[in-house]
Amino acid sequence: MKKDDSIKMKRHIRKGVPLVILLLVLTLTCTLSASVSREERADGLIVSKLYSTEKEDNYEYLTMILKIGYGHEPKEKHGLSNLTHELIYLLLRSTSALDVNYFPFAEYTVFAFVLWQDDFSKFCSELDAIIQLDALLLYDLCNQLIYQHYHTPETPTNTGQRIIYEILYGPTHPYLNGFKADYTQLNINEVNSWFREIYKPNNIIISTTAELPEDFLKKPSGRDMEKIVSVPEVPAISAAGPAHQFTEVHAPFSTIFLSFPGPKPNTNDFFTARFIQKYLQHQLWLRLRQELGYCYDVQVNYSYLSEPTAPNITIAFQVLPENTEPALHEVFNLLEKMAKEPLPSEEIAYLVEREEKYQRKNYSTPRFLSMMDAIGVHLGITWATDYEEYSAELQKLTGDDIFRFTQTYLKNWRLSVVGPDLADLNANFMQKYRAEINK
Repeated sequence: MKKDDSIKMKRHIRKGVPLVILLLVLTLTCTLSASVSREERADGLIVSKLYSTEKEDNYEYLTMILKIGYGHEPKEKHGLSNLTHELIYLLLRSTSALDVNYFPFAEYTVFAFVLWQDDFSKFCSELDAIIQLDALLLYDLCNQLIYQHYHTPETPTNTGQRIIYEILYGPTHPYLNGFKADYTQLNINEVNSWFREIYKPNNIIISTTAELPEDFLKKPSGRDMEKIVSVPEVPAISAAGPAHQFTEVHAPFSTIFLSFPGPKPNTNDFFTARFIQKYLQHQLWLRLRQELGYCYDVQVNYSYLSEPTAPNITIAFQVLPENTEPALHEVFNLLEKMAKEPLPSEEIAYLVEREEKYQRKNYSTPRFLSMMDAIGVHLGITWATDYEEYSAELQKLTGDDIFRFTQTYLKNWRLSVVGPDLADLNANFMQKYRAEINK
C-alpha cells in the first residue's frame, strides 16, 4: 500500500455478489519470508504475531476473526449475525484505522485492518473499547440497515447461487442461512444480545504484525467476557450424485452455476482440487471466451477458505439465452474428457509452475498474509504462511492423483441455470448430459 493511500477515504463494505467476496479471499495467500509465534491466552484469546522481512515501512496489519458466522445463527433469526457485524463494521470505520474490510462467512467472520504504525496502539484501544461495549445502542442505524436489506431485490446471480447451495447441501443446511435473512423479524435488542454473546476473547483470533498492548481485552467489563461461546457443529454435504434445477427469471441472459463437492483444506486431496480449479479456469477461459465468445467472464472458485466444513468447486458464468445449451455442452465435454483421459505430464508441470509464480507474489504481501495467517490458525493449515510448503505439495501432484480426483468428485455435479426460455433445455438436458459425464 502506498503512502498516498493513507489520505483516501476508508472503504465501504462491498455489497456485491458473494462470488466477488469469495474471489478476493481466495487470492489472500501468504509471504515467502514470514514466521509466526502463536499464543492462546488464559482468557481464550488466540494471538498470532507475524514476522516478515518483506514488511512495508510505516504500516501495520491486523486481522480479527470471530469464530462464528451466519451459519450459527439462532433458529428463525436469519440475518442476525450479519446485522450485528455490519454495525460493528460501521463503528470500526470511525476508528484510526486507514482501511477496514469486513468479510462475512457461514462459519466465521473476518475483519481486516491497515494501520499507520504510529496509530497502532491507539487503534488497539479503540478496538478493545468496541469489543467490550455492553450495548451497541444504534437504534436509528439498525433500522436503516434493516430497511436497506429488506428493499434490496434478489438478482439472478443471487437466485442461481441460492439454488446451487440448496442442491449441494440440502435446503435446511446452515450455509443457506445467508439467503434466508428476514430482517423484519430482527430488532436492536436482539442484535445487542447476540453481540454480547459472541464478541468475547475466547471467540476471537487475532493475527498482527505488531505487539498487542499488554492490557488488550483485559480491562474490567460490564458483561461476562469469560462465558464460553457455544457454536453448533456445521454438517458436511449429505447428498450424492448429479442434480439440476432450471429457474425462469426475467433477465436478458442465463446465469449458470455448476458445482462439485470438494475436499477440505487440511486433507490430502486439497492440492489436487486447487490444481483442478486452476485447470478448469484456464480451459474454460480459452474455450468459452477466447474461442467461442460465449461470455465475457468465467469464474472457477474453490470455497476452501469460506466453507471449510463443506467446500465446493464452482464454475460460474453468464451467457445469452441462445448460447446456454452450446456453452453447457462445451463444459460437459471438458468434464467428460477429464474423466476419461489423464492429463499429460507436460500440461501438469506448466500449470503447477504458473500457480507457483502466482502464489510467490501473493506470499510476499504482508497485508494479505495477515488475513491468511488468521484463517490458517483457525482452520489448522500450516501452508497458510509457508510458501515452501505450498510449493512442495504442488510439486507432489501426479497424473494419477488428478485422474482419481476426477473419478471421485466430478461425477457428483450439481447444476443451477437461471434465465429466460429454459423449458426446452430442461426437457432435453438430462438425456443429453447426465449419462455422458457418468460413463
